[in-house]
Amino acid sequence: MIQNIIALTIVAAVLVKVGYNIYKSLITKEKGLCGGCASCDLKHELKKKGKLTSMAENQPKQKFQVSVEQMKYAPGK
Repeated sequence: MIQNIIALTIVAAVLVKVGYNIYKSLITKEKGLCGGCASCDLKHELKKKGKLTSMAENQPKQKFQVSVEQMKYAPGK
């Protein structure tokens, strides 16, 4: 009997949490695509100061090490 009460309490807690999250998502006004979280403002400030860059900006540009003369085309047989 106690196992049933514990299990039903857990299920009820999960249902309350899911209901609260659905209510919050419907009521909260979105500032942007992510839902207006606080980290967006923090990221914007870091980008302004130059401390936050994308992964593409950090990687060096790679150039081909093969010239056109070295490449050969073998037509199908």
